[in-house]
Amino acid sequence: MLAVAAVVALAIGSGSGCKENLPVYSEPQNVMEISVAAVEQLDDHLAPPGKQMVRIVLEGVNTYEEPFLDSVRIDGTMKITWERQPARTRTIKLTQSDLTDPSLISGGKMLLLPGQVFSMEVFWNMRSDDGVYLPALMNFAWLTRRKCDPGIACADPETFIVETRLNVYNQIGMLVAPQVTFTFVARVRV
Repeated sequence: MLAVAAVVALAIGSGSGCKENLPVYSEPQNVMEISVAAVEQLDDHLAPPGKQMVRIVLEGVNTYEEPFLDSVRIDGTMKITWERQPARTRTIKLTQSDLTDPSLISGGKMLLLPGQVFSMEVFWNMRSDDGVYLPALMNFAWLTRRKCDPGIACADPETFIVETRLNVYNQIGMLVAPQVTFTFVARVRV
C-alpha cells in the first residue's frame, strides 16, 4: 500500500499531467461601440430665439461577452457640419465631465457589464468654431407667411452632420460612431 502511494505521489510530483500549452492571451477585440443616440432641438422655453441650442446624447455599450474593467481616459471630438455650408463647422471637445453618470468611474477605472450602456450629453449653442451664430445665416424669407407659433417665424429646415470620435478606455483606442444627420429649424421673433 505504501508503494502505491509513493508511485502516485511521484507521478503527481513529476508533472506527468497534461502537456498542452495554454493559449496565448490576446486583448479582447470589439469591446465597445459608440453611437449618437439622440439629437434634440431645445424648445423656446429652454433656448429662445436668438439663443437656440441643440442637445446631443452619445451612448457607448459594452459589446464584449464578459464584464470589462480598465482605466479610463475619456477624450474625443464631436464635429458638427452644416450640410448646405460645409465650411461652417463646430468641433466640441468630449471629456469625462460630459458623462451623464460620473459614478460609473471609480478609482480611475470603469466597469461595464455585457450590454451595459453609458451616455454622454453635450449642448451646442449653434455657434460655429469662428463664433458665428448660425441661425442668423439661415433663410427667413417671407417671414409674415412663415409663422410657426404666435409671434415666431421659422426659417427653412437645415441639415447638419455629426461625426464623433471618442477614446474611453486606455487599451481600446479611438472609437468612431456612425455618422448621423439631423434637421434644425431656426426661429425668430416677429
